Amino acid sequence: MILKGLKEKSNKNYIDKCVKNRVMVSNSNIIKTVGFIVDDSEFLDLDWINKLSEVLKVKKENFEILALTNPKSKTESVYLNTFSRKDLGWKGNVKTETLKSFLNKKNDLLISYYTLDKLPLVFTTALSEAKFKVGLIEETNVNDLVIKTDINDTSTFENELVKYLRILNKL
Repeated sequence: MILKGLKEKSNKNYIDKCVKNRVMVSNSNIIKTVGFIVDDSEFLDLDWINKLSEVLKVKKENFEILALTNPKSKTESVYLNTFSRKDLGWKGNVKTETLKSFLNKKNDLLISYYTLDKLPLVFTTALSEAKFKVGLIEETNVNDLVIKTDINDTSTFENELVKYLRILNKL
């Protein structure tokens, strides 16, 4: 238990370091690639996520979904690319290729669609190489744009996301 706490503390420190060192580049490039992070214990509407890629006019092959799963859960995840708390090492170290490839991909947009402040989700958002990050949670400073809405109110999130991306000339 002590080692688990120390490991989480080292990763929190690494998140803070990443947030402080992140350089926000102002550009109005059209969004072509999107990463989507979700907690599969909190949100399971894969159809809406796929519809969102059409609304954003992003090709399916350029829209990647990564879900946090609980390895102790007896139900299988609806998402293809998954990771768990066990995939995180010490001081920002990542153990699996699925998570490494997602984090290293330079997406134009990252959507962090979760409301629970879980370390693996915040860690993934902070370490992502995405150029612009949008999320629901504002307690952490990992998102560039926060849309405050209920996680199940997908239409409001979608409308607000499209509105702000148009204002920023990204659609």
